[in-house]
Amino acid sequence: MNIKDKLKISTDTRNFIISFLFASSLAYLLTFTNVWQLIIIPGIIAGMLNKTMRRGIYSAALSVFVVWFIFMVYQMASNNAYKNLDQFAGLIFGGSGYGVVIFIIVILLGILFGALGGTIGSGFMILIRARYEKSSLKTTTTNKEKIN
Repeated sequence: MNIKDKLKISTDTRNFIISFLFASSLAYLLTFTNVWQLIIIPGIIAGMLNKTMRRGIYSAALSVFVVWFIFMVYQMASNNAYKNLDQFAGLIFGGSGYGVVIFIIVILLGILFGALGGTIGSGFMILIRARYEKSSLKTTTTNKEKIN
């Protein structure tokens, strides 16, 4: 039995996995810049690699979530960043012990920006694909008319 027969994966699932891996690696690289808003770029690219908007949004949001979650947990374990989150939350909420709330807000912002990028990338590709198919349909009909 062939390995291709064992691994029957649809093209949509394959594109989802590829876009997730590519966006995750790009999000990891962009995490180390000082401009956190650039995290929308991996979302746009992940959205462009998927056919449907739903898969584009999911792959972009999931990739940013995974990278930011792992990065923040690592920072809290190695650099004691939770103390800073707790102090910042104490300034906002007036008490200590609310660092988890700031952690969740940061993760939700990452998911939101990833999903926004996925929406932009998917919408752009859907728009281009529709226009491309429309123009290729016109050329096909004009070629058939020329033959007749």
